[in-house]
Amino acid sequence: MKLLKQLSVIFLGCLLLVSTIPGNTAASEMEILLKKLVEKGVLSETEGKAILQETREEAKKEQIQTIQRTKEALLKGDAGFKLAALPPWVQKMKLTGDFRLRYEYKNREKQSDRNWGRYRLRLGVITEINDNFIVGFGLATGGGNPRSTNQNMTNSFESPDFRLDYAYVQYKPNSLLTLTGGKFKNPIWRVGDMLWDSDIRPEGVTAKMTCDPSDNLSFFLTTAFWIVDERSSDSNDPVMFVVQPGMSFKITDQTIFKAAAVYYGFSNVQGTTLNYSQNTNTLQGGVLKHDYDALGLTGELGMVNPFGSDLPYFALFADYINNVEVSNDDEGYLFGFKFGAKKVKTKGQWQFKYNYRRLETDAWLDTWPDSDAYGGTNAKGHEFIFQYGLCRNINVAFDYYRTENIRGKTRSEDHLQVDLNVKF
Repeated sequence: MKLLKQLSVIFLGCLLLVSTIPGNTAASEMEILLKKLVEKGVLSETEGKAILQETREEAKKEQIQTIQRTKEALLKGDAGFKLAALPPWVQKMKLTGDFRLRYEYKNREKQSDRNWGRYRLRLGVITEINDNFIVGFGLATGGGNPRSTNQNMTNSFESPDFRLDYAYVQYKPNSLLTLTGGKFKNPIWRVGDMLWDSDIRPEGVTAKMTCDPSDNLSFFLTTAFWIVDERSSDSNDPVMFVVQPGMSFKITDQTIFKAAAVYYGFSNVQGTTLNYSQNTNTLQGGVLKHDYDALGLTGELGMVNPFGSDLPYFALFADYINNVEVSNDDEGYLFGFKFGAKKVKTKGQWQFKYNYRRLETDAWLDTWPDSDAYGGTNAKGHEFIFQYGLCRNINVAFDYYRTENIRGKTRSEDHLQVDLNVKF
């Protein structure tokens, strides 16, 4: 019996090692065999559990060592693939991406209800050319509309477009300054999407400077020159200038206040029309009546564990904009709060967020605000968002808007989005 027990242990150990190979079904077979040996009395139940635990730990160590040896062989070129011979920028290349599956419902008074399915796929590449330069680009579903990378489920299963989402070069000469040129993610710090839809990718050049005089205080300054439109028949192209100074102050170990002011200056916008306009700005003779130079303020007060570990994060935030070129219908503001996890990343984490916004007719150009909040300017209303983590990097989100127009005959709109978000 003793010899049989020893042989059984050796056999089980070999079987468990084989079972660690990805895709191998030996693990379940080994557990069945172990159960049979316990039932036959060859091993006691305690011995069986101990053997199973011990061999699994050894197998895991062996698997980790095998993976490490394989990596080393690849780097040395010992495995027929000389990774070390590839250019450094290829070795440093990083892939990012996400996929979103969405159900959407919208109902605006005097219009028919709408239900439809949508999806979004984005893939990005970032690589270090050297110590100072980075190049990045991304692809995304959707059409040419800068406020949406969604793809509708429609047209008898037609193949959708896959377009350039962003492409930029970034130069960082030192730890204080970062210069970016091309088409890139919006660098303006904001707490909501009242002015900028999250899909907007500005085009032009941006400079960002940061300074941390102490552990509790930091400053930043973002400046930009962006091309709004280019017209071959006219040298006076619409452009914009942006200056945003800001600071972050750590009041206590658990409380941080961040605030920024911003100036948006436009040139050659008045008297023209812009692509993807929602036709909610004031027009005169079919073109924009006003200019849209604007001043804004943004702030957020965030607290970590304000009421103990049951509530890991709570924040109050607000955003304000004023078009200094007009005297009526020239303001916009957003305020709200959020609590739960600061970001939903893993299973069981959750976050609730609420905001109220009001964006008057000529407070801002109607081409860029959140496309889901009534579409453009001359709108006000509520937004409720709940996110829940299903597992690591996968969450489900419910986003509900209750909005209406400010001027004109009031027509309220209900807009619901249910998303499955997958980040990779």
